[in-house]
Amino acid sequence: MPLLAGIGPFGPLELVVILFIVVLIFGVGKLPEVGGAIGKSVREFRKATRDEEEEQKNAQASANGRTESEPGTAAIDAPDVIYCGECGTKNPRSAKFCAQCGHAIGAPVS
Repeated sequence: MPLLAGIGPFGPLELVVILFIVVLIFGVGKLPEVGGAIGKSVREFRKATRDEEEEQKNAQASANGRTESEPGTAAIDAPDVIYCGECGTKNPRSAKFCAQCGHAIGAPVS
């Protein structure tokens, strides 16, 4: 297991102790709220990371004389990408749900 801040690997016993401490601090009733807040934070972090990667790709593409601003041209350049019908976010073709809004992504229309 990887080391975390020089503490050492976390085993099942350590994780149970950490979970017990979290339950003591927040209480059983607040755990769904805490979990939801953590999930939302992770989604926002992923979005920010993805936005930075897209900006870098767009900068490289514009340096090469291409732009990915048009959804039709991006689909031709990257056949493994599918756009969400709800919010327009790029997702891998294998995705069942949109990474941005969580909307179900149907089979692409041919």
